[in-house]
Amino acid sequence: GQLYEYAGFFLNTLGGKAYLYRRDPLTRTLTQYYSVLILDKANKEKMNPYGIDIIPHVDLLKEELKIHKGLSSTKEYLAVLEGIEKTTVR
Repeated sequence: GQLYEYAGFFLNTLGGKAYLYRRDPLTRTLTQYYSVLILDKANKEKMNPYGIDIIPHVDLLKEELKIHKGLSSTKEYLAVLEGIEKTTVR
């Protein structure tokens, strides 16, 4: 419940996005990644009361991951995001 609220805040509100953009790029990217994972799990468990669509966030995050050079598991992160894209019903 509480994780869903925070994930939605970071991805879907102006305040959450502003907070993340004041952080370093690696922290911002990882926070967005795990927020997408939390919202994906909420979608699969039919516990998405705000109806947050994660596909636009997945697309943006994939592009951001391709840019970052300091992240060691980029391929794994991208594979997970592609799996989420394939399994998410729109």
